[in-house]
Amino acid sequence: MALFDKLKGSKPVELTPKSALALSAIALIASDGVIEEAELFELSKIVRGDHEAVNTALQILRSIPIANTTDMVAKILNEKQKLAVIAILTDLAMADGRLAADEQKILQQYVEKFGISEATLKPIIDVIALKNDLSVFS
Repeated sequence: MALFDKLKGSKPVELTPKSALALSAIALIASDGVIEEAELFELSKIVRGDHEAVNTALQILRSIPIANTTDMVAKILNEKQKLAVIAILTDLAMADGRLAADEQKILQQYVEKFGISEATLKPIIDVIALKNDLSVFS
């Protein structure tokens, strides 16, 4: 504990698996510098009304760079949660029908930090690509 921590007036923020999900989602949608209304709608669906998880994530994002979120999130989640986060983030990134370069960079950082193999990731990507390819209805 730093000498002046008592003067801040609040306890340290503790990351839970749910707030880690919120943190990773917010980091992804904020990575391009613009948070769109549709992205906020998707975030609300992801956290299912858990405002505490979102507030915790926002507090953390105010104190660290987005690039540092991967380390924090990776420490909190188990293997199944990590896979779920990658699927959720990939779907979130594709919500507008395209994968922006900044979003791809964040996704790649999470995949690497989580240690997810390409073989494990491929079926997830295939399903999300199919889900978001509305050209099949044209």
